[in-house]
Amino acid sequence: MAVPAYGVVALVLIGAVYSFSHRPPPAFPPTQVHPDKLLVNGLAQSGKRLIAAGELGHILVSDSPDGPWRESKIEPSRGSTFTRAAFIDDKTALAVGHDGWIVRSSDGGETWKEVAFDPQRPDPLLNVAGPFDGKLYAMGAFGLLLTSSDQGQTWQPGTLAIEGEGASAAPSAEAPPAEADPNADPFANFSESAGGDSSADRHLNAMISTPDGSLLLVGERGVVLQSRDSGVSWKKLDTGYAGSFFGAIAAGERVLVYGMRGNAFWSADAGATWTRSKVPVKVSLFSGTALPSGDIVLVGDNNTVLQSKDGGATFTVASEAATRGLAAGLAEVLVLPDGSLLTAGDTGITRRAINGAGNGAAP
Repeated sequence: MAVPAYGVVALVLIGAVYSFSHRPPPAFPPTQVHPDKLLVNGLAQSGKRLIAAGELGHILVSDSPDGPWRESKIEPSRGSTFTRAAFIDDKTALAVGHDGWIVRSSDGGETWKEVAFDPQRPDPLLNVAGPFDGKLYAMGAFGLLLTSSDQGQTWQPGTLAIEGEGASAAPSAEAPPAEADPNADPFANFSESAGGDSSADRHLNAMISTPDGSLLLVGERGVVLQSRDSGVSWKKLDTGYAGSFFGAIAAGERVLVYGMRGNAFWSADAGATWTRSKVPVKVSLFSGTALPSGDIVLVGDNNTVLQSKDGGATFTVASEAATRGLAAGLAEVLVLPDGSLLTAGDTGITRRAINGAGNGAAP
């Protein structure tokens, strides 16, 4: 009568031993990167190599705008969002983001090393520019400006020495008062409400080198600054608009600045005078590029792609997209060798042809 009971006990013991015995874990499929489901803020290219930087510290790399895209290795890995990326030579690239985070790659974007990070100051870096006369610039919120003279390996705090800053001057009879911007960031206007104001305290969004060799720095609440001495000193330029500028483009002998609610201005005399561009839509414009043909392309909210064939004087809608709305903004644009565009934003990375020739999401 005890034999069946012993048999049951033996079976239980064998089952227990098997259950807890070591076995190799099952093979998991490789992690899939979905560039159409990732917020991407920055694009950069060098030859065939493309890099895309975005949310939660992700950087993707590809040798074709049609993919496949693969994840780069970043040391250390953090969750801070990247805002922009740039190649500074054929193989060296930089990406900047929140918490003053800067990472650097010397192998075309395959691997990245952290070169700056400041969790005590969570203000984001919003762009990186250069090298201009051997100097790199990283700029961001509330006048944050960093410079590097060793190809981005080390960074030092920079300052904005602005001519006439803080001096009271009577308004010019020839120049109308600047247009107020009701959508400006209220948290960045504290100095004005306190009785003082400084251009150096406003968000700094982009910097370019202009055809005459000077530097142009644009930012929040009408900031357009020009330097003719490699960033040692800056002069305020007046476009007549007090809203935020998010970017600038040098195209031929002209310079174009663009920003909130479809506002764009061009200058053909090194910033001495500005003319408002004719833009068909009132959406914020976040990035732009000049095509080999001399045309200018701007992208922004609501999946908007605009094109100008007259140096930025007038723009038309260049590409219609099926996905529109508040969660369909475009943050960055590159022109590809075949004349098509690579755009990035809330809906990831998209290759598209302008003038309605067709759209395609990067696989």
